[in-house]
Amino acid sequence: MRNINVLNDYFMRYLFAKEGHERILKNLINSVRANYNQELFEEVKVLNTFNLKETVTDKQSIVDVRAVTKSGETVLIEIQRVGNQSFVYRSLYYWAKGYVANLRNNEKYNDLKQVIVINILDFNLLKGIDKEHSCYVIKEIETNHILTNHFEMHFLELQKYLESNSSLKDELYAWFYFLTLKEKQIKMEEIMEILVKKNPIMKEVYDEYNKFANTKDLFENYEEYEKKYFDILALSEERRLGIEEGIVKGREEGIKEGIKEGIKETQISMAKNMKNDKVDLNTISKYTGLSIEEIEKL
Repeated sequence: MRNINVLNDYFMRYLFAKEGHERILKNLINSVRANYNQELFEEVKVLNTFNLKETVTDKQSIVDVRAVTKSGETVLIEIQRVGNQSFVYRSLYYWAKGYVANLRNNEKYNDLKQVIVINILDFNLLKGIDKEHSCYVIKEIETNHILTNHFEMHFLELQKYLESNSSLKDELYAWFYFLTLKEKQIKMEEIMEILVKKNPIMKEVYDEYNKFANTKDLFENYEEYEKKYFDILALSEERRLGIEEGIVKGREEGIKEGIKEGIKETQISMAKNMKNDKVDLNTISKYTGLSIEEIEKL
């Protein structure tokens, strides 16, 4: 069986946003919320369904998966393989855009519904926090009184999960294990029986993984997406974010030095991910601006 990088955006959209895969999507959402003892959803519907012919250039300022629950809550899911601190503001922007979209003409503010954002990240974002799953809401600082449940933002940091050596304790951690298979260098079939015991939905996930890997059109699109990912997404988006982060740092440490540090941090993040994806060193150097020697030390 072909092995694929499950964090590839094309595969992620196939798995979670394809019509007929609602059970898989609902299980991911409920597994995330159950980890914080939050209410589970009975039904979800994808609003931006997967299209076989979509390409990497189609992904611009839209989230990977946008869904709505039976009771009207919006759920946004974003998968990001490289990034830096500016991703926090990007995620807030997606939440705000989703929240505003809830209010239609002639509706009242009371008609606004909860928007839940789930970010799946293959890089460490939240500094000073070691746990792999964090959830943010709006609350009063001293009393911890929650103002409203309309804002809910989750961060699943895969690298922190790998560093923690957490056990397969519940359904969410079956998802953590699945999403980090490439890092663990374990083949899907070798671990699937254990994952299914912790989370039965993994049987459907495994079947869809096999179907995807063995369908010619899907796999060819996956390969094309993977090949162009760093060129189109990382270079345009992450270099811009690196400059923005550099400007923020520059306010405290000097504009010129701050920009340089922000860009360097992004270059290293990109290079590490490209190296993990077995991209040759010359190509990594071309796209990141790092020397061969610097890349070899990562």
